[in-house]
Amino acid sequence: MNDLPRRPEDDHGEIIEPVEFRPASPDEWRPPSRLRPAMFVTIALLAGLVLVAYFLVTARPVLLTFSPEAESVSIRGGLTLPVGERILMRPGSYRVVAEREGYHPLDESLELIRGEDTLFAFEFRPLPGLLDVTSEPVAGARVLVDGADAGVTPLEELELEPGSYDIVIQADRYLPKQQTVEIEGRSQRQRLDATLSPAWANIRLKTEPEGAEISLADGTVIGTTPAEFELLQGAHVLTAKLDGYKAWQQELEVVAGQDQQLDPVRLERADGLLMISSRPAGATVTVDGNFQGRTPLEVQLAPGRSYQVDLFRPGYTRVRRDVRIVSGAEQRLAVDLPAELGDIRIDVQPADAMVLVDGREQGRADQTLSLPAVAHAIEIRKEGYVAYRTSVTPRPGFPQEISLRLQTVEEARRASIRPVIQTAADQEMRLLRPGPFTMGASRREPGRRANEVLREVTLTRPFYLSTTEVTNAAFRKFAAGHDSGSWEGHSLNGDRQPVVNISWQEAARFCNWLSERDGLPPAYVIRNNRVVGFDPESTGYRLPTEAEWEWAARVKDDGSQLRFPWGESMPPPERFGNYADRTIANLLGRTIMGYTDGAMVSATVANYGANHHGIYDLGSNVAEWVNDFYAGSSEDLPSDVVDPLGPDGGEYHVIRGASWMHGTITELRLTFRDFGRDGRNDVGFRIARYLE
Repeated sequence: MNDLPRRPEDDHGEIIEPVEFRPASPDEWRPPSRLRPAMFVTIALLAGLVLVAYFLVTARPVLLTFSPEAESVSIRGGLTLPVGERILMRPGSYRVVAEREGYHPLDESLELIRGEDTLFAFEFRPLPGLLDVTSEPVAGARVLVDGADAGVTPLEELELEPGSYDIVIQADRYLPKQQTVEIEGRSQRQRLDATLSPAWANIRLKTEPEGAEISLADGTVIGTTPAEFELLQGAHVLTAKLDGYKAWQQELEVVAGQDQQLDPVRLERADGLLMISSRPAGATVTVDGNFQGRTPLEVQLAPGRSYQVDLFRPGYTRVRRDVRIVSGAEQRLAVDLPAELGDIRIDVQPADAMVLVDGREQGRADQTLSLPAVAHAIEIRKEGYVAYRTSVTPRPGFPQEISLRLQTVEEARRASIRPVIQTAADQEMRLLRPGPFTMGASRREPGRRANEVLREVTLTRPFYLSTTEVTNAAFRKFAAGHDSGSWEGHSLNGDRQPVVNISWQEAARFCNWLSERDGLPPAYVIRNNRVVGFDPESTGYRLPTEAEWEWAARVKDDGSQLRFPWGESMPPPERFGNYADRTIANLLGRTIMGYTDGAMVSATVANYGANHHGIYDLGSNVAEWVNDFYAGSSEDLPSDVVDPLGPDGGEYHVIRGASWMHGTITELRLTFRDFGRDGRNDVGFRIARYLE
């Protein structure tokens, strides 16, 4: 094998000579030769074929239908290709624009979504139709289309959408013309010619004598007889008037187009007018025995004869007059009625009081009045006194007398005060008028406690006090769920037993609730459901003050004061009140030896006799909350006080009176004072309120 390199000349027989290398100059550079145009055409055709293929693959055949058939259709928004009845369109948004003569142009959007229906239906909306309307025999008639005003005739080219319309044509003095018109639309012109019928009729009227003025009910004058005139259809009232004659009047029903000849009318001579008055007015008037009314009045009477006119009024003499009536004339009859008088003697104290009769002053009351024999309102009055009013009918020949003494305003006020009232909770309350008395007990009195300070008190304000303690039934109207409980198996919760186991706060809130029920101002100030103040000027319900309670329990009508509810010494009379008696001696430590009251625990209210003021169980049955805060020393309980309310504040409130659990001298005395805050099974309450 020959490993020597071959020489160039060995292949071609030529020797390649080396030449010197020289870099090209920029001036010598030339761009490459251009592609030939045929190559561009080929590329474009290929690209077009690709796009067409892509369009054919992705497009969907879409069928567009029009009702009625469209005359021209264009689709905007993308490439489309008609293929027979369908159009190839790619998914996307398009606008379809179509036209047909006589219809509104159609311009709607079309959304083509892959995989959904490719059938789209469109409907042309017809153009409005044109309607011409005329009316005969008058133009200017009002045209209503389905009730809407469309103008007046002649009416040209009224545009109406296709459909059925109710056309009404109206003109004054003509009957309305109504017609249903079917509008075809598509700009087609239609015509409606309406002939209107008269809405009146011709009326002919003659009177004897002639020359009467004819008018309608509204006063419109339409002619003079003999007359022929037009009246619109409907009901009319015709009136014919002629001086010196009665007016003629007739109701007439007119039918359009039906003329009427009315029967001749013979006018009657006019009545005379008689104007009757009397003094005093209000007299009853009869003419020939027929009632006409009361004076003053006017009466129309037929002329040419005389009439008998009677006037009468209670308390006055009857008057009769004969009157001749003249045709068409106004005549007057004025009569003074003679009074039938009776005497009324007025005897009044004080004598300088004034008397009024029927609202008119007659002078001093000390006199005799002569008055017509009719009912009179008598008033007797004087400043500072309550006026007296009555009604009196004088009787001629039978004198009468009014004798009385006027009450002062204060006397009348006191007389009007009710001594007994009833509350909304069915509690009876009695009015008490207290005065000065001595509260507390002497230090030498057996059983006295240190807090029974002796002091002088004056009560000036009358007050009402409930005759019984508040019962369970009454309290449950305020607090429906309250239960007074029981003691040793004996119930304290009966409806007629006094309510117990309630705090002072609950008792005060009951008072405000009852005031609201009876429309009275509240006595207690309550915030957050707690009593925080008291209004001494209120006339609402409240607890009695301690001074009021002791006065009602101790002070008798003669001013003497009791030591015990029954008197001055022990023991109480049998069954006088409810105390700790021998029936519960085995349950209580201290009882009244040998005494029986018939009750183991609290008794029904008013089970025992009332005291000297008509108050029940005051000092027995259950002890009672009163209004005052508790104070036990003489420094806190001053003497010589007027209408005391107790201390301004404190932790406890006063409890007064004995209960069914008390049996000692200390507890049974009416000056016994206890105190507390919470409820107990032997403590209840009663209510009070100021008169003014």
